[in-house]
Amino acid sequence: MSEADTQSSPTLPAGLAPLPGRTPGAAAHVIAALPAPVRLAVAPVEAFLDTVFAAAPYLARLAQRRPDTLAACVMETPDRLIGMAIDNLRIAGAGAPDVGELDIALRQAKSDAHLVTALADLAGVWGVRSVTGAMTRLADAALQAALHAHVRFLAEQGRAHPVDDPENPLPGVILLALGKMGTGDLNYSSDIDLVAVYDAEALSLPDSEEPRRRLPRLIQSVVKSLQDVTADGYVFRVDLRLRPDPGATPVIISTDAALNYYESLGQTWERAAWIKARASAGDTAAAARFLAHMQPFIWRRSLDYAAIDDIRGLARQIQTVGRRAEIRPAGHDLKLGRGGIREIEFYAQIPQLVFGGRDERVRAPATLAALEALRQTGAVDAEVVASLSADYCDLRSWEHRVQMRQDEPSQTVPLDDDDRADLAALAGFVDRAAFEAAVEACLQRVHGHFSDQFEDDEALASEAGSLILTGVEPTPDTITTLETLGFSQPASVWATLNGWAAGRVRAVRSSRARALFARIAPQLVDRMAATGEPDAAMTRFAAFFENLPMGVQPLSLLSNEPGLAADLIGILTLAPRLAADLARRPALLDAMLDKRFSVPLDQDAPDSFHDGLGEALARAGDYEAALNAARRRVREERFRIGTQILKGTASAQSAGVAYSAMADATLAAMARAAQDETERRYGPMPGEGVILGMGKLGGRELAADSDLDIMIIYDGDDTAPAWFGRFATRIISALSAPTEEGELYTVDMQLRPSGKAGPVAVSLARFDSYYPHEAWTWEMMALTRARIIAGDGPLARAVEASFERALCRPRDAKGVRDDALAMRRRLAEAKPPRSDWDLKARPGGLQDIEFIAQTLELIHAGKADVLRASTADALTALGEAGILPAGEVKLLTETLQLELGVLQMIRCAHGSGFDPAQASSGFAARLAELAGCRKIEALSAALGTRMAEVRKVFGRRVGKM
Repeated sequence: MSEADTQSSPTLPAGLAPLPGRTPGAAAHVIAALPAPVRLAVAPVEAFLDTVFAAAPYLARLAQRRPDTLAACVMETPDRLIGMAIDNLRIAGAGAPDVGELDIALRQAKSDAHLVTALADLAGVWGVRSVTGAMTRLADAALQAALHAHVRFLAEQGRAHPVDDPENPLPGVILLALGKMGTGDLNYSSDIDLVAVYDAEALSLPDSEEPRRRLPRLIQSVVKSLQDVTADGYVFRVDLRLRPDPGATPVIISTDAALNYYESLGQTWERAAWIKARASAGDTAAAARFLAHMQPFIWRRSLDYAAIDDIRGLARQIQTVGRRAEIRPAGHDLKLGRGGIREIEFYAQIPQLVFGGRDERVRAPATLAALEALRQTGAVDAEVVASLSADYCDLRSWEHRVQMRQDEPSQTVPLDDDDRADLAALAGFVDRAAFEAAVEACLQRVHGHFSDQFEDDEALASEAGSLILTGVEPTPDTITTLETLGFSQPASVWATLNGWAAGRVRAVRSSRARALFARIAPQLVDRMAATGEPDAAMTRFAAFFENLPMGVQPLSLLSNEPGLAADLIGILTLAPRLAADLARRPALLDAMLDKRFSVPLDQDAPDSFHDGLGEALARAGDYEAALNAARRRVREERFRIGTQILKGTASAQSAGVAYSAMADATLAAMARAAQDETERRYGPMPGEGVILGMGKLGGRELAADSDLDIMIIYDGDDTAPAWFGRFATRIISALSAPTEEGELYTVDMQLRPSGKAGPVAVSLARFDSYYPHEAWTWEMMALTRARIIAGDGPLARAVEASFERALCRPRDAKGVRDDALAMRRRLAEAKPPRSDWDLKARPGGLQDIEFIAQTLELIHAGKADVLRASTADALTALGEAGILPAGEVKLLTETLQLELGVLQMIRCAHGSGFDPAQASSGFAARLAELAGCRKIEALSAALGTRMAEVRKVFGRRVGKM
């Protein structure tokens, strides 16, 4: 018989047969334990109850706890029994003397309603709509009773006014129902979605009470009475997370604050959620005013294509494999899984959001009503509506039976075969196979219709499955997707992504940025997984993304250039230093699109950076603009070189040469800019000037964070010292002063004659006289690496001739070795290695190799052609001259290249002070590969062995430490 024919039927009509495929007896002990009058009353339906209690243990427990209600089911209609439970709730709200008595009454009423509703459903007296309607009425009544009682309790304490109207116990306070409760479709064991707001103008509290303090405590008390589990169970689990920005707001906020949020930051999924909102308890007049103000947010009069894209994007995140998706009933989520209730809801909500602004007929909150309204307006095909409506009722019915078994907020078909057999019996099927076939067919039909609606859309799911980033909690499919991708804390990852999708960081505050993020999020998580360490990749990407000042530009780039996302995630995972640079300067992503970015350094066109920098400076309008242009170009080139080091396409030598070529071009350009500025203020240059590069710059061995060791030498008339002093100050400022684009380089000029005590610019005469007669041995060693960086003509040739004369004069070999050894000892004492990864200062490290080369260069320069600015070239020259044995040259050169390679990679990825414990496993593996090792521990051991041998050579060629 139809649901309409059962309105006068008792909850348990006589003659009910056992559940299909079940033989009574399994739950005979439950019925035997009932009081005798109850056993007598239920005797006509005992066989039915026996099989129900065996399949649904929760209902058996309810029958034992509320036997009088069970007996009443034989005589009374379910409507009357639910009405009695609701009456008991109103009585408790108005008269319960304390919280304890209130909570008992609430739970007893819920137990009665749960038992009556389940039995009416299983007996066929009620259908899905009657069940969900009864549960919704109960929830409204329980919420109103709890609010009424707790306001009474406050009034007794003088913290609220006495209650005048039980239906509106505290004017101005509004409790709104959303979700299934909002549409009158509450599940059997559902959470209830509530949003609490207050109308400040209508609010009535004693003067001593501050609303922002008192009202959250009131709402928390109401929630506690509903959801705390006691000896009598619970009433409803309450979810307050649909309020604006739940992670940052109290449990109740003002209506003005809520409206401001939705007007500025409200998302399309929140529009969809608020379609279902209605007043449930509290001040209904104030609620009506608030909901009226919300209508323009929910329903847009113009066709909102951005919102259409947004809601379709949500659906495309679900749509992973199309109409032919494989579905197995066991373990399937009937609500959130493929082909489930959510897909039917989306099917209805998309045309609602599109057309609802102009056509009020389609604004029905409930899903079935919405589908029917869409059919009537011609927006959805009638056959599809009929199919989806029937399947929706079946899915909701099966969902209720899942929940009846143990009163759990689950929609998942059990994995256990016996549990599924019980579920099949409750659903009216003779066996498990028939039930599973019906479930699978239903899910396939729903998913087919859903897929057809989006068949032409680009998928926005991860390669591993659906990825839903909106809402207040992750879907099971999304958690499974993140687990499959290798994230160890998928719920935490989802929470971060959800916060970004909601616009909770600067980069995604605009609707355009949020739309772009929704589009690229799946490929981002796929790329994180592809690194092999998705957790580290997520952590590094979060540090980058959450520090972006704005997100539209970088997100647009990532959206339009799919390959860029893989490169970006790789860089962020391997190199926190580059990640920090990217976060500070997201425009660096533009550089990655330049064709030259991926050209290997040793295949770069000659002077390509020099020419590009010149063009950029030529476009600069003035001195300040030139400084900023230079900083941008250097930052991009440094990023390019660092990326190639990480990828393994650049060797230590080619990276050092590239960094040095960049520094050479920049120094020359800044020298021209400083000269123009000095001449503008102090007249023409009175003579000539050159810039000498020394140290790593001179040897073309710069790393990502190297200082520039330079010396400025001039020759001119009497005004030259003052002019070149001003020029030196300007070039130092041009290189190192922070502008809006940051700094270029840290400049070190302490290697000039007399160091800090001498003038910043050195005359040629002073340079000529100082090195042959006054310089210390360590200064002569430093001079072996000198080369002209900027300046040409007669002065450049004179300077080169001068330092070559100074270096080539005869020297006492023992004196040079003694001085070099003493200097190395002082360095070791003053600046000991910070760790085993301080490859510069560690015994056998770069300083030892440089000291060996420079000491031998000084001793033999007067007799052999061994002077080379590069340490590697110097070692080769010393070998060719027969000064160093071939074996030592090989050891020193190979160790030098390995140490420089490790240093280059560490410096570009981590900066100085490297700690392997803080490095990603991917970076550690890349580092180890430099020595042909598989693990960083093996690299460390290989370095230790080589460095011990280098220290032995140092002992033989310089002296024992």
